[in-house]
Order: sequence, then structure tokens, then C-alpha cells
Amino acid sequence: MSGMLSFQLDSLSSKELYKDVLVTLVNGNELTLNYFELKNENVDIPFHEHPVEHLVVVLEGAMEFMFKDQNLVLKKKECLFVPAKTRHTARVIDGPVKALEIYLLQRTSTTTGRVQHPAH
Repeated sequence: MSGMLSFQLDSLSSKELYKDVLVTLVNGNELTLNYFELKNENVDIPFHEHPVEHLVVVLEGAMEFMFKDQNLVLKKKECLFVPAKTRHTARVIDGPVKALEIYLLQRTSTTTGRVQHPAH
């Protein structure tokens, strides 16, 4: 079974994307997994969008996603599909929050084969 990868999320190195926002990216051939932690209620994530749809899965805590016309609260074991190019932000309701974002990689060029990473 070539190409299989097993790992422990908490053992991977992370980087601080914003103050108290840690992200860990794992890239496969077709998918990207973004394991992220929002440390507390003071986390400030600017409005942003992604070029591809993504799936969010909350592992711990609770967070609120804010969109132009709607707000949604996600708690442990709840999931949300966010359509491509949908502006959104999120805030911590009950932290810390640990969650996953799953993206399909977007190929930017058929000639170079370069992959554009859709995460933050």
C-alpha cells in the first residue's frame, strides 16, 4: 500500500498564523488537512475566503462562523461545508478550539503542475 501515511496530529510541528492561532498543514497528493487550534476567546481572525470548498470538523470546544448573511455555531463533533469563495471569519465561544479543515488541492497550472494551497 504505497503512499499511505499515518501520523499523530499533536506530534506534528505547527506555526502561529495569528496571535493564539496555531495551524498544522498535512499535504497529500489530492487533499490538504489543516489541523488548527484557537487558544482562547481573544483570537482575532480576519474575514477571508478560500478558492475551493472546505470541510470543517470541530474536535474540541465550540466556535461561531460568521458569514455575510448568517452565523453558525459549531460544537464538538459538528461539521460545516464552506463553499468556495465564501467570505467568513470565526470566533471562539468555548475554548480552546481544536478543529480540522479539509481541502481538495487546487492545481494552478496544467503545464507546471504547481499546486496552490487553499488554506489560510
